[in-house]
Amino acid sequence: MIKKLVSLHQIKAIYDKNAETSYPAPTRKEMQCPYRLLNNLFSDASAEGFAQLGNVADCTALDAGKAANNQLFWEGIQEAFECQNEVYDNLHFADDEVLSELDYINLQKIVPHDWRKL
Repeated sequence: MIKKLVSLHQIKAIYDKNAETSYPAPTRKEMQCPYRLLNNLFSDASAEGFAQLGNVADCTALDAGKAANNQLFWEGIQEAFECQNEVYDNLHFADDEVLSELDYINLQKIVPHDWRKL
């Protein structure tokens, strides 16, 4: 019985170790994430692609196998979301009375998210 318990414990330890390395821990959305995403989506670099969502996929996306869920577009957004850029790091429309009260939000803090979550 002791051998069986030791064996089960070893198997569980191996399984837990593999489970931790297989899937990275999911990140939680923080206050600045939606504003950083909006800055990214409506930037000059992304606005045209954002407007084309839902249209027929082009050959590049189909050949890459990333046409489903507009994966190619969202991976580009993820890459831009996770890099420092003064366009994404600042809160725009500061003259708006609602947004002017959000001066405590630090858009320079980057929380990495998967393209599916974005």
